[in-house]
Amino acid sequence: MSCWTLLGLPATADTRTIKRHYARLLKQTRPDEDPQGFQRLREAYEVALAHKEWEQQHEPAQPVASQAPSDSEPQALSALQRVAVLLKELHVDQLDLRYQQAQEQACAYEFELALLRYCVERPAQAGAVLHWGFEHLHWMSAWQRLDLPEYLVLELQQQLYQQVQAPLVAALQARDETAFLQAYAQRSAHPWLLHLQHRQWFNHWLAQLLADSPYWSVAIFQALCAGQGWRSAADNNCPEVFWPRLLKRHQAPLFLARQRQLASEPPSTPEHRAARLLLAPLSFGQRRAWARHLGSPDWQACHKLAASLAADYPGVAAEMPASNPYFWRDWEHAINSWPMLLGVLLACLVGAAGQYGGPDNSPWEVVGVALVWSLCFCAAGEGLQRLWRPLSQRLWQWDERLSRRLPWRQAPYHSMQLIRDLLPAALLGGLLGGVIHPLATVTYLATLLLVALGRQRRIDPLSAWQRINPWPRRLLLGTALILLVGALATFKWFDERHTAGRYQGLQPWTERLCARMPADVAECAAPATEEQWYPKEPRP
Repeated sequence: MSCWTLLGLPATADTRTIKRHYARLLKQTRPDEDPQGFQRLREAYEVALAHKEWEQQHEPAQPVASQAPSDSEPQALSALQRVAVLLKELHVDQLDLRYQQAQEQACAYEFELALLRYCVERPAQAGAVLHWGFEHLHWMSAWQRLDLPEYLVLELQQQLYQQVQAPLVAALQARDETAFLQAYAQRSAHPWLLHLQHRQWFNHWLAQLLADSPYWSVAIFQALCAGQGWRSAADNNCPEVFWPRLLKRHQAPLFLARQRQLASEPPSTPEHRAARLLLAPLSFGQRRAWARHLGSPDWQACHKLAASLAADYPGVAAEMPASNPYFWRDWEHAINSWPMLLGVLLACLVGAAGQYGGPDNSPWEVVGVALVWSLCFCAAGEGLQRLWRPLSQRLWQWDERLSRRLPWRQAPYHSMQLIRDLLPAALLGGLLGGVIHPLATVTYLATLLLVALGRQRRIDPLSAWQRINPWPRRLLLGTALILLVGALATFKWFDERHTAGRYQGLQPWTERLCARMPADVAECAAPATEEQWYPKEPRP
């Protein structure tokens, strides 16, 4: 946009008119309310004054009044006036003749400047004039005049760039492959694109447009490779920063086909397991169940695959849960062994109560034995899981085949598998029953079964409480703390109830006295009574 358009004045306005109009505009555009608008207005004002100053310097000196010509002598016209006469009722076919006349009248620069300003201010009507300027005045090339106003040249360049960009961007946003190819074929209608500077700009802009677009077309990529000289060779014209991304997106069908094939095959490697978690046709709950048995190498493969999908395959990433390829990030550091720990704790409590419960043993003794067993079996269960997980991953193919024969295996990718889940649960449950009590085995297996049934509920990834609503987690944590405090208070009560008093366990005075005397003394012959051994403590 030219300075005259911003100021709302014609190019023939004088310096006084420019200053007055600028003063009126300052009342409407204040620097504290619209600093950017004020800056644009100030720059337009300075450019307009500089232009008028230049015109005054290049105008011929006016004769003084005493030397005014007579009525018979014609008055000399200024350069701008001569240009105005040449441009009056001008037709495109007359541009060659009028430009030649401007050269003869020593106003060729002013003539070219007027044409340039006309093209900038009226781009819709200046198509033919622009082509004439490209051909005869070498606009938008390395041979154009260097003394042309820079703001006009930049404004014209921006308008021409937008004319080329608009149809290509619109076709790509509409996912119209044919329209894009037709708009790209029309680049030959812009002769200024043949010059090195603009050709390099167009090449860089096309590469960035195609790399950042969510839509990808193999035909468009091949057409641009043929037209722009993009190839995997030493003379590749594609910018180095975009070529790897474009090549990767071009190979996307092969990459995605390979990853989906890995997702359907037996998960024998971390790449197989990562592809199954991210690309297999699973529900959100099935993905969560699958993620509970992944190890550190599997999570590294998930990070690598998710980064590739997020950077180069936005369409595939949008089809994932919550449209996020990193939907599993909270699961990587989750504690997945808590059902085993809970089952062991409850099994030890029930087993200790079944084996040691009775009038001869206090509840405190039962709880103490249960806690000791819980620590031992929790450590044993955690070690068993760490040893069993690598072995079960190696036997995954056999596990898949055997698990499909289970009665509840009606849907693929079920959360329970024979070798991976049922065998370690049966082994630890049998160990609990053999060491503690058969009730411990029943309790442990029942706890795991209830947890497995609870995990079968459908989970919505957009409303999963792990990420969206933290209050259920806080409520569970608060409840666990309250239960822990209550358990400690109960243990303290049992402890105080069975604590020996001040006189309990000590011999009374009569026994201590008789210990120094002979055994045949009559006063010491009678044994001490229960009241002497356990006197009642005085109440305050």
